[in-house]
Amino acid sequence: MKKLIVCACALISVSCTQKVLVSGSYELCPEPRSVELSEGSLVFRPGKVSEKLDTTLGKGLEPFQKEECYSIEVGKRGVVLSAASQTGLLRARQTLEKALPPRLEKGEVATLPYARVFDYPEFAYRAFMLDCARHFFPVETVKEVIDIMALHQLNYFHWHLTEDQGWRIEISKYPRLTEVGSIRAGDPVPGKEGHDEVQRGGFYTKDDVREIVAYAASKGIEVIPEIDLPGHMLAALASYPELGCTGGPYEVACQWGVLDDVLCAGKEGTLQFVKDVLEEVMDLFPSKYIHIGGDECPKVRWEKCPDCQAKKRALGLKADGHKTREELLQSWFMDQVSAFIEAHGRRCIAWNDPLVDWSNDVVGAPSKNTVIAGWMRPVSSEIAVKEGYDAVICPCGHLYLSAWEGNILKGEAYLRRVFDLNVHPETLSAEEQERVLGVEACLWTERVSERDSLLWRMLPRMSAVSELQWSDPERRDFEAFLPRLSRMQDIYSERGWTWNMAAELPE
Repeated sequence: MKKLIVCACALISVSCTQKVLVSGSYELCPEPRSVELSEGSLVFRPGKVSEKLDTTLGKGLEPFQKEECYSIEVGKRGVVLSAASQTGLLRARQTLEKALPPRLEKGEVATLPYARVFDYPEFAYRAFMLDCARHFFPVETVKEVIDIMALHQLNYFHWHLTEDQGWRIEISKYPRLTEVGSIRAGDPVPGKEGHDEVQRGGFYTKDDVREIVAYAASKGIEVIPEIDLPGHMLAALASYPELGCTGGPYEVACQWGVLDDVLCAGKEGTLQFVKDVLEEVMDLFPSKYIHIGGDECPKVRWEKCPDCQAKKRALGLKADGHKTREELLQSWFMDQVSAFIEAHGRRCIAWNDPLVDWSNDVVGAPSKNTVIAGWMRPVSSEIAVKEGYDAVICPCGHLYLSAWEGNILKGEAYLRRVFDLNVHPETLSAEEQERVLGVEACLWTERVSERDSLLWRMLPRMSAVSELQWSDPERRDFEAFLPRLSRMQDIYSERGWTWNMAAELPE
């Protein structure tokens, strides 16, 4: 057992009549695994607590769970945080911070009930994705999103940086990606053709990226960049038309949806472009994972492109059941990218499209080392696991926080949509369940361009997301969740975060 910091928590007498005592609570989201209360309360002034690494903590748990295992002991002598790792100590601090009263008025002091808290996460991969490509958000807003993630014990920030509607990351070798690709003429006008005339733009410099990566790391969060390919690449094509099948001309998209112009899989220069971009991306992001998209890639240009057809012939690609030659061409293209990333000691994540489609048919064969993010339906990740892939659960009907149609955002209904998702499907064996790495919530920004609107969609659903990712599934109960959610809402309000339990968007 290695001592890190030893500093007794400053105490004052409970009988002190000059102060008003305000009690904290362990009713939190995500819910800790175990809270054993005892009689009495600790009253303390601002100060440090004792922290120690304990290599025996969590003994008997699965190895991946030990990394973030921690305990908190609150008693007469103060507060002691113990953990199996530095990351575990950070999670303990985050829980202790939430347990304290969210605000203190003049003359008030905080108290905590005597207790022993023992905790560890259900999943090692607990992610949130923010789309900064369709609408750009400044560095300070991205940091605020990271703060919200840390409050809810998430550990991966999936940063969606490229789209048809904008390229948001500086690449030195290809300056036109930001000079041209980061700017579009306007946004679509609902119910009308064309777009408005409000120019949208913005991108992150390399220094911006380094700042965000460092800030996230200080909160125990790893940033996963996404360069979405070979579809959703119109901003890149507008910058470098030679990357497309037709050669253009192209414009950065001002409409949403799935567009036909994608990277040309048949040109050698296209693959070199992708490798050059990813090399600079990997220099900026030390993350274990690199997300390469792979979703919604129409093949209509490839079907008519001489270069793509020549590449198919050279590779000897033939239709195989549900797998068309164009789909196998995408598998080949993404495998080249995946191999390049793996050669740099990283691992790819891709959306489920290269493997399984909306009909739940297996349509492609990406590298087995690729992690599949099942976004279409809950069963998408199940199919991936049964096909031998590691998978992440992120079905759009439950975990896309950008959704607003119908009653998804109205009161408790939109919370239950998240909370009731089964992240331990009965169709998976125990061995297959181990290949489910975790759970991810996503927020796409076609309809989100301001900070308040962004936070309004995140909160309080992030509390429900955190329960799926962290807490004991055997204890999951919506009615028991609501009182804990009420306490989290007090924390949101104290921090100035816009949160929604109604049907109306904030002004």
